[in-house]
Amino acid sequence: MLVESLGGGLLVGKVRGGKFSNISSGEIRGWYFIGASFLVEFSAVYFASKGVSIIIDGIPFIHLLSYILLFFGLFMNFDKYAFWIITVGVLLNFIVIMANGGQMPISHEALISSGLFENAAAIAQGRIVTHTVINETTKFKFLADILALPKFYPRPKVYSIGDIFMAVGVFIYIQQLMLGKSK
Repeated sequence: MLVESLGGGLLVGKVRGGKFSNISSGEIRGWYFIGASFLVEFSAVYFASKGVSIIIDGIPFIHLLSYILLFFGLFMNFDKYAFWIITVGVLLNFIVIMANGGQMPISHEALISSGLFENAAAIAQGRIVTHTVINETTKFKFLADILALPKFYPRPKVYSIGDIFMAVGVFIYIQQLMLGKSK
């Protein structure tokens, strides 16, 4: 969803008379915390896919570390309205992930309806450590990845309410930058 919100934000910003050059005026304080968060997350996924058991077993703690770093970066930008919205989305995802053992619950049905058959099989078999299939013990199901962009969409996916908040926040931030309204 973030790719779509970035692209959509740029397109709508241009249509509204914004300037791409204004984007360089945007300052994201603590960007290194945000970058470190993504580095921790992507490294964990990579090493887990290679079968590194300490990473697989430690995924709840790795997610916690990743989110702590991300929250530091987001809080450093609370003078910007859009970052409040992004933080709400991150917090919603954090709640459901931590409540479910460090993995984001995902709807098997939504994966199938989006045509993501390989992902559905990999998650069901436990080969993707960041996600788990929703079942009767899942907590906060309404915050999980339950919404689907269907097969006809060029990039079908399954996403959460938190993802929507994050995408809206990114879209608004791009608009603010392009139109010269940085708060």
